[in-house]
Amino acid sequence: CTGADLESLFPEVFRDSPLVKVKLQMMRTAPQPGGWRMGPALAGELTLTHYEAFEACPSLPALRARIEAETPWFPEWGIHVMMSQNGLGELVIGDSHVYGPTHDPFLDEQINQYILDYLWEMAQAPAPAVTERWYGVYAKTPGEVAFIRQPLAGVTILTGLGGAGMTLSFGVAETLR
Repeated sequence: CTGADLESLFPEVFRDSPLVKVKLQMMRTAPQPGGWRMGPALAGELTLTHYEAFEACPSLPALRARIEAETPWFPEWGIHVMMSQNGLGELVIGDSHVYGPTHDPFLDEQINQYILDYLWEMAQAPAPAVTERWYGVYAKTPGEVAFIRQPLAGVTILTGLGGAGMTLSFGVAETLR
């Protein structure tokens, strides 16, 4: 699986596909001191505007309008703020979503700062300093769960799971058996 880079292996399949490349930025802190644990993962109200599962919420249009009026850069950069803690005690913080055919290889520190400013208004941690920053690029298939094609005998392309690849990959793989 080449993830978002399908065009390297099958440029004609990628060209004719609905796939969109999405760049996201994330951060991580050092392990929190003294064995401090945050408990369940945390997501702010911005997350309600990001995931299609919340589209049925009757208050979503009002929330979306308020966010766009107060902080227009959040929708512009696809920012929704989440934090979880891994087994080492590090806090994993994210993220942003920029959609397009190509992306530059640089992190936008202003986007990271928007995420951190919002996060630290709703959460606290003993050691909040960020020690690592990175970006990733994934493929998304608008309006579909996945992009599946068989360009050659014995070759199946399965990509475009969007931001749910880790969640859906095993279930989708079962359907291909």
